Amino acid sequence: MPERAPRSYGGDLLTIGFQIAIVVGIPLLAAAFVGDALDRQLGTTPTLGLVSILLGLAIAGLGTFVVLRRYLAANPDQPASEKAREAGRAWDREIQERERKRESGEDE
Repeated sequence: MPERAPRSYGGDLLTIGFQIAIVVGIPLLAAAFVGDALDRQLGTTPTLGLVSILLGLAIAGLGTFVVLRRYLAANPDQPASEKAREAGRAWDREIQERERKRESGEDE
C-alpha cells in the first residue's frame, strides 16, 4: 500500500467552502438573534439589530480572512511549468497574428 502524503491545512475547495459558510453564517445568525432580542427588550427597533448585524459582518469578514490566509499559506502558488509557459507564448503569438490580420484587412 503506497504511503499517503500528509494532508495540508485546508483540504479541497468543498472543505474551504464549508469553513467559510460557518465563519460567515454563525456570526450573522448570532448577531441577528442578539440584536432582535435587545431591540425587543429595549424598544430600539431596528437600531440595535442593525448595529449587531454590522458587527456580525465585521466578525464574519475577519473569520473569512483567517480561513483564506491559512489556506493560502498551506497551498502557495506553484511556479509555472515550461509547458504552461510555452502555451502562454503560443497564445500570445496567436493574438498578435489575429491583430496583424485585422490591421492589414485580411480578416474581412
